[in-house]
Amino acid sequence: MKKFKFLYCLLAVSLLAGCDSDDSSSSESSITADFSFTSDGSTFTFTNLSEGATSYRWDFGDLYFYSYEENPVYTYAIKGGELTVTLTAMNEAGEEANVSKQISAPVIIVANIDIDGEFEDWEEVPVYYEFTGSVKKMKYYTKGPNIDIYFEGGPDMTMEIVDMVFNVDEDNTTGYNEAWNIGAEYLFEGPPILGSWGSFYSHAGGNAWAWDWIGLDGHGFQSSGTIAVDGETNAIELRFPKSFFGTVGDSIDFGMWLDWGAEYYPSDTAGPPINIEIQR
Repeated sequence: MKKFKFLYCLLAVSLLAGCDSDDSSSSESSITADFSFTSDGSTFTFTNLSEGATSYRWDFGDLYFYSYEENPVYTYAIKGGELTVTLTAMNEAGEEANVSKQISAPVIIVANIDIDGEFEDWEEVPVYYEFTGSVKKMKYYTKGPNIDIYFEGGPDMTMEIVDMVFNVDEDNTTGYNEAWNIGAEYLFEGPPILGSWGSFYSHAGGNAWAWDWIGLDGHGFQSSGTIAVDGETNAIELRFPKSFFGTVGDSIDFGMWLDWGAEYYPSDTAGPPINIEIQR
């Protein structure tokens, strides 16, 4: 009889211990971490969906910045691509939970471009367009106050006479519109070097070839001129201040032809123009 009572007490203690374990597990699961996000270019708005938390820590995945806001807005300025964002949610009892989600942010190129005829500073900038004429490649860098453009081609790329047209208001129904349906407000024509007869022009109205002279000096335009990099490669870099074009939107449409129309870039004048994305 005593033995039976001992087993009964042991079973009761075991059951009580099991109840304590269940209570501890319930306490640990009282906090959950979750979030959603939307993006506008490289700027992300994060919405906290956590439950049971009173403070938060965000790791945006770029090894650069933490945030302790509940619903942060973050702009990726250095690193982009596929990134892992982690939210850690905490409560006053010291408990925490975390969740990680993948995002895709634009890659922001940070370069230090000088218009000096030395082209090593363009190595970090990707080739955005490739062509089959005397011009082979086009790069551009638009972060900061300028629109810098780099062209590379064969030894026959002399760029002696160029016409470059720019649509800066993102409206192709106004401005020059005889090629690419571009709606250009500005034209550069002539040899792309200072001291030449090349000049800027603004469109005079309508959609045809009608321009008012602006001039070249005093507008911040810079050019390296065409330089022979080696026996098979010529290159040139150009700088157009954004301020020259007034208010610049998220992109500029661009088209160019050489030697009074001997070569067009893009070559299909009935197709879309070259689109230059503007970084801030």
